[in-house]
Amino acid sequence: MKAIPGIVVVSLLSVGLLGCTSAGTRSAYVAPAAVDNAAVPETRTVPRAEYMAEVEKLARQQGVRVHWVNPPTKRVSIVSR
Repeated sequence: MKAIPGIVVVSLLSVGLLGCTSAGTRSAYVAPAAVDNAAVPETRTVPRAEYMAEVEKLARQQGVRVHWVNPPTKRVSIVSR
């Protein structure tokens, strides 16, 4: 009866170690020096002016005043050299 807890511990340790070895060693990490700076566009957040103007126009037609607390934005990629 004393051997059963020992067998359980050994089997759990072996399963744990086997799980670690099957994880693989490949990584998607790319060192910053290996990346070409010209190939990476800069991303900026700009307000969606056309959408805001349309909403404000419709609001004025209905007599409502709009105050943007969190104005809608969009991400724009800018290639800088």
